[in-house]
Amino acid sequence: MQEPLVFDGVGKIWMRELDGALRYIDEKINSVMFSPQFSWTKVFGGQSGYAFHLTAQDLQDVLTIELPRFSPVIAEISQGAETKTGPMEVDENEEGILSSTGYAIQGIELYGGTFVAESDEVYLKSIDGVLTKLERVASTPTIEQYSITSDGVITSASGNQNKNVIVTYKWSKQGTSSDFKGTRRPKPFKFIHRFELINDRTGKPVQVQLTVYKAIGGGTLNAGAARKTPSTSTINLEVLDAEVTPDNPEGKAATIIFVG
Repeated sequence: MQEPLVFDGVGKIWMRELDGALRYIDEKINSVMFSPQFSWTKVFGGQSGYAFHLTAQDLQDVLTIELPRFSPVIAEISQGAETKTGPMEVDENEEGILSSTGYAIQGIELYGGTFVAESDEVYLKSIDGVLTKLERVASTPTIEQYSITSDGVITSASGNQNKNVIVTYKWSKQGTSSDFKGTRRPKPFKFIHRFELINDRTGKPVQVQLTVYKAIGGGTLNAGAARKTPSTSTINLEVLDAEVTPDNPEGKAATIIFVG
């Protein structure tokens, strides 16, 4: 018989698609909490204040995971997002001063991207912060216009020299996106949590594994940023009735094993 143990390990987690393909693995996790829930409906009758029968309710087992890092795979698992890779367009803006040779956009070289043609807008910025939009022309701009080369050098009429400009534009580079649709739905998957506990009586380690054979994601995915504050994401996984498979011949929903 397994001795009572204090659960104080975090360990690592991994998740597989139901066909067995490894989808995600992480050791940087804050917490994993498996909460099997069983409840009754009380049936009363007669004069007694006690129920004379209890009717079992549907099981509502949940698994809560807190993660300090964002991953597109976590967005898929918890929110049903779609992950895409390829050229990604990034919105940028910067402020500079128009010199006699114009103003060269800095972000293209800084981020190693490719300037997206005709994505630019240029505004003169007055001392009090008022923005005046300039019109893009192919060449010979007036004081109300500007021109831009294919590599992002902005020029205007000599009357705008030494004036502040705000430039908005897009640049493109290979990247990854998480797409959230209004019709999205997470896919079921298999979840494993492996960690180590210490037997207080013997002082020896005990290896523990929690397996949820079929779960589906939910919860809140935090993808924002706050100064001096790391973000965390909480995933609430709903445990589903699992199919009988070679990997799970008894059709168990979840299991916890202890070795050592």
